[in-house]
Amino acid sequence: MIQIQNMTKKFGDICAVNDISLEIPEGMMFGLLGTNGAGKTTLLRMLSGILEADSGNVMVDGNPLETAKKKIFYLPDDPYYFPNASMEQMARFYEGQYPETDREAVSYMAETLELDVNRPLRTFSKGMKRQAFLILALCAGTKYLLCDEVFDGLDPVVAEVMKNLFREEMKERKFTAVVASHRLNELEDICGNIAILNKGGLVTAGDMRGRAEHVRKYQCVFPDSTDIEKLEQELGKALDLVRFHADGSFVTLVVRDAEGRAGESLRAQAAEVIKEAPMSLEEIFIAEMEGKDYDIRKVLH
Repeated sequence: MIQIQNMTKKFGDICAVNDISLEIPEGMMFGLLGTNGAGKTTLLRMLSGILEADSGNVMVDGNPLETAKKKIFYLPDDPYYFPNASMEQMARFYEGQYPETDREAVSYMAETLELDVNRPLRTFSKGMKRQAFLILALCAGTKYLLCDEVFDGLDPVVAEVMKNLFREEMKERKFTAVVASHRLNELEDICGNIAILNKGGLVTAGDMRGRAEHVRKYQCVFPDSTDIEKLEQELGKALDLVRFHADGSFVTLVVRDAEGRAGESLRAQAAEVIKEAPMSLEEIFIAEMEGKDYDIRKVLH
């Protein structure tokens, strides 16, 4: 487990990370979500020991970060490689830093993705480089892997290939990956827990789907003669309404409905069709943050 305790980092007058406390559990993919400038990269660089915090500290498996750096691999947004270096040469370099590096696994995974381990990395496309360095990072064998914007700018096919690399490695061994992104859709299908950062501070963190088990989404059809404005007012009185959207007589609403009584209220308002629909993670975040001092929609987009 990584425990972040009251960490703060300033660059002149700019507070990049502001008094963040956070626990990252073992054996899962943990997402860091936030717009550019939210503090994600600074936090990852402090967790990897590249930057020193102005205040606060990090504990890794109950020990100070200084004694646990060998357990952590940091994969930045734009990884460094030696001039003319190939994947094979970088694997040898990482082997000197991380004794558990599996060079055979590097070759196997690269062959599976049709990457030439002896070809200079400088000749790879952006997507190929991202795949190559993710393979190198996964094969370093560290307990913790910190990834900064690893899917940024990739086409959906390449991004899904890389997500599958994570999934397969999670099946093979127990390790923890922290993946930072400014796009929610890059994290929601692979990360069990997600923390949102905004302007250097922590907005919320945890298993949002688990915490929102009593929040439900309904799609309904009402008679064409329905007064939609009045309907919204009436449902607002009867239900704990989080979101209401109408497209003609087709209405989508998100409600807190722990006792499962929303259907009664909808039928009482003459709903002709009532269907419960799956919640998107964005809708869950909006429901979770309702009433707090953040416009969560600006953070998510």
